Amino acid sequence: MMVRKGLVGAVAAVLAIGSAAWADDSGPCTCPSLSLASDTQVVAPQSQAVTDQPILADEAAPAPRKPLMNGLDKIGLAKPLDSIGINIYGFVEAGYMYDATVPHNITPPRTAPGDLIFFPGPYKNQVLLDQLDLNIERLVDASKGKFDVGFHVEAFYGRDAFFTHSNGILDENNKHGGGQEVSFDLDQAYLTFAIPVGSGLTVKAGKFVTLFGIETINPTGNLLYTHSYEFSYGIPFTQTGILASYNLTDKLALTAGITRGWNQSSSDNNGAIDFLGEAVYTWSDKLTFTANLAVGPEAFHDNADYFLVPEVIAAYKMSDQLTVDGDILYGFANNIAQWWGIAGYADYAFSSMFSLNARIEYYHDGKGATTGTGDGSDVNIWEATAGVAITPLPDNEWLRTLVLRPEVRFDWADQGVFDFTKFNQLTVACDLIWSF
Repeated sequence: MMVRKGLVGAVAAVLAIGSAAWADDSGPCTCPSLSLASDTQVVAPQSQAVTDQPILADEAAPAPRKPLMNGLDKIGLAKPLDSIGINIYGFVEAGYMYDATVPHNITPPRTAPGDLIFFPGPYKNQVLLDQLDLNIERLVDASKGKFDVGFHVEAFYGRDAFFTHSNGILDENNKHGGGQEVSFDLDQAYLTFAIPVGSGLTVKAGKFVTLFGIETINPTGNLLYTHSYEFSYGIPFTQTGILASYNLTDKLALTAGITRGWNQSSSDNNGAIDFLGEAVYTWSDKLTFTANLAVGPEAFHDNADYFLVPEVIAAYKMSDQLTVDGDILYGFANNIAQWWGIAGYADYAFSSMFSLNARIEYYHDGKGATTGTGDGSDVNIWEATAGVAITPLPDNEWLRTLVLRPEVRFDWADQGVFDFTKFNQLTVACDLIWSF
C-alpha cells in the first residue's frame, strides 16, 4: 500500500542529532494554537488515500475479491457493477489501549491532546469502535488515451471521526468542545477525470485525504495501531480543492493544485487558498522517493501569515521480507512557530500470517504550537513503537483480510506533556481490522 518508505540508518543518525541541530523557537507563543480544522482545540492533520488499484490486463492473475464484492458476486450483483467499473469495499476497526503510566484519565474525555496520542489517545482503557468505513469508487486510467470520469466517496462512523472532521462538513461534533464521542465523517468525496493529453492527465476535484505523510486515516494503510506525531500534529488530514497528476517520465510522476487549506471544506477558516504539490521518483523497483510541499495561509482568521511545509519520504525494499521507510517533515508558520519531525519505519514479514513492525520518531514542536502542550517554549518528543501484525486465516475466503495488531509504545519528552504532567508514557494497545 505505501509507496513511501525510508532508510533506517539515516533516520537513526538524524534522530540522534535532531534536537541539537536545529535552532529553538525561544519564548512563549503569543499566537493561536494551530487548530486548523476549525475553531477547536483539536489539532488534527493526515495522508494518502487507500484504494484498491485496478488490475492491469497483462498481469498474471486478478487479486481475489474482498468479502463485500465477493458476496455480491455470489448473488449475481457484482458483474453489473464490474461492467461500469464500480467497486465497493470497506473495513471495520476496533481497539483497546492501556496506559501503564497514568491508568485513568486525568483530563476530560474528548479533550485533545490528552495522552498526546491521537487514534485512540484520549479514549484509553476502553474498547473502541475506531472506524466502520465504506468506500464506493470508480477508478479511471488516463494512460488509456481516452476521456473518462470516475469518483470516490468514503465515509466512516466511529470515535476517530472526532479528530478528522473538516471545517464545514459534520464538524459540529468537535466544535466548542461538545458533540458525540462516536460520530460520522465524510473524509473523501471527489470526482476524477482522465484527460487524453500526452501520457495522460488525471484531474481530481473535491475533498480528499492529503498527499502528505506515510500514515493514513485508513488503518489498513498503516503498520501500527497508534500514530506518529508527524501524522497527528504536523500535517493536515484532508483537503478540499483540485489536483492534476501527470507522469512526466516512466520514473517521475507529478501532482499539483490548489486547496482551501488544511482540514477545510465547505467553510474556510480564513477564506484563502493554498498550493499543494507532490513529486514521486521511482529510482528502481526497490527504491522510491517522494517530495511533498504545501504553501499558504492556514491559521484561523489569518490569511497573512503563510505556512511553508516541505516533506521528503523514501521507500526502500531491502528484501522480499524487509521494507524500511523514512519521513522527514519541516513546518514553518510565519510569526507563529516552527515544527519538524523525522520518523523511521520497518516491516519484516515472517510469513503470510505474521509480520514484525516498528517505528522510531523525533518531533520538535516549536512553542508547543501544534500540540497545544507545554509551558509555551519548545517541546521535544520522542517515541518508539513495536508491534506484530497477525493474519490468522490468510487462506480463508471470507476472513483472509482479518488482522490483529498488538503493540507496545514508549514516549518521552523534555516537558511534562503526557496527561499534562508526565515526562514519559508507556502504553500497550491492540486493534482488530477486518477489511470487506
